[in-house]
Amino acid sequence: MKTFILGLLMLGASATALADDHGGGGDVVAMQVHYCTLNDGKDMADVDKALGPWRKWKEQTNYNGWTAELTPQFDIRDDYDFYWLNFMPFGDMAGVLDNFAATGTAAQKAIDSVSSCKVALFGSRLKFPIVDESNLQQTSVVSIESCNRKDGVDMDTLRGRHDEFVAASAATNADYIWNVVWPMAGVPSIAANGADRLDFANMFWFPSLTSQMAILDNEVNGELRMLRKTYLQSFADCHDRNMFNVKILNVPSRPWN
Repeated sequence: MKTFILGLLMLGASATALADDHGGGGDVVAMQVHYCTLNDGKDMADVDKALGPWRKWKEQTNYNGWTAELTPQFDIRDDYDFYWLNFMPFGDMAGVLDNFAATGTAAQKAIDSVSSCKVALFGSRLKFPIVDESNLQQTSVVSIESCNRKDGVDMDTLRGRHDEFVAASAATNADYIWNVVWPMAGVPSIAANGADRLDFANMFWFPSLTSQMAILDNEVNGELRMLRKTYLQSFADCHDRNMFNVKILNVPSRPWN
């Protein structure tokens, strides 16, 4: 896939419910999220150097996941310093976890020398564009916003609203990528700030800063203004939107499907 984050720590709902809730897109794939804090005296340059053994491991094992590194762009919370996101089909995830446990000792040791990370598992459904996720274009920034369905809004209604936005995105040849994610394992019911986790998150991935700012401008000055206002007033309560710089660490070399 081609966006944690206190917002993601606040997510919640059963995998089955959200898979049904956000149908009408691509197949659901696994999203493994590493929430990482830099060790004392370390910076992102040290992280890049420490990934050397991991890069060697992924080449040796022909790793076929979509991996991104996220660092804060518009995010002022004192939580984690950076995040790693690994997207791949669930069956492939099983093989990767087994392989890394057996052969990734050097890579893990190097990572542990510069950072401390916690890991959670999410489901991710691509909503727009509907293509093989292994072939998605690279991106430079991602927006992540966590949401709950409003009281009285059933799954079919929310899914219908999302489908309308898919149609609007297609009609305008939108250049962003949109996926919906929800927690499956490792996400506490109560976040560190005492807030209940939310149902799902909308992630919008942009190819450039120009694309990102054009959408934000449209959101306050253009046609997206009413679409977003209606969504927030009638369909979903969304909180804690944050934006992150994206560094692509790996793209699949062969199709997932």
